[in-house]
Amino acid sequence: MLTLGSLCTGIGGLELGLRLAGYEFTTEFVADIDPGCSEWLEVNEEAINLGDFTKLDRLPETDILVAGFPCQPVSTAGKKRGTDDDRWLWRDIYAHLERAERLPVLCLENVRALLTANGGGAFAEVCHSLADLGYRFSWGTLRASAVGAPHRRDRWWGLAYPADTQSAEWAVPKLQRVAAPAGQAAESRERDRTLADRFGPYAPAIGRWERIIGRHAPDPLDDGKINPRFVEFQMGYPEGWVTDTILDRGAALKALGNAVVPQCAAAAYGQLAQRMTKLGLYESDMAQEGNI
Repeated sequence: MLTLGSLCTGIGGLELGLRLAGYEFTTEFVADIDPGCSEWLEVNEEAINLGDFTKLDRLPETDILVAGFPCQPVSTAGKKRGTDDDRWLWRDIYAHLERAERLPVLCLENVRALLTANGGGAFAEVCHSLADLGYRFSWGTLRASAVGAPHRRDRWWGLAYPADTQSAEWAVPKLQRVAAPAGQAAESRERDRTLADRFGPYAPAIGRWERIIGRHAPDPLDDGKINPRFVEFQMGYPEGWVTDTILDRGAALKALGNAVVPQCAAAAYGQLAQRMTKLGLYESDMAQEGNI
């Protein structure tokens, strides 16, 4: 079975997305320093948390390395310092890859603004680093709304293979939608009427997401404040994935706010893997870009 390491792990959204896409692996290590996420990892992840990986000489060897490296340096919501921001950890990731005896397959994620930060310089640095290491690289952008989520959450996704990687293990079928159980259509109609009372014009989007992820939407507010359980639902996680572990409201919202929608990750990596397989991997250009 494939082995996986995770940097900037958060609440394990990228790993969950890969599992939803049909990949099987064992997690060898995770790495996160956020107190809330570290609490979550201690309870829910058996693999060791390496903490601040930038202070390590080497990472344990794995077949796959996932990294949703911090988006704050490039996000349009921040100061947009890009590669000049202390939180720009790509260079630390590159340094570890440069020291690795065997390069892993990379599953990367960031915000769409990565493409334009530093006038395109931040993304150019990522591309040049991967080319320097000998990776074949495919990338694209995909919104959470494209997989049915009731919000946009536009993200950049990247998949990179070492030149000597065999692609067979990554050639997964397209995601299969599970057939609705008998009687669910009538239940859905009744459910839609209930949602209309609770969510008004947003009811169709909420109802669609309920059917996709297979659970009901919690109340959006709790004591007049945004309900973390509703955010957890919007982000596509199983009920209690975060909120049963991170009990502090602010910490739970922070962890969810920095997370990915796992269904979006599943679609993105599955389609990127298919794209690279169809291109022949070894015959394609270094980068094949665009909307997934």
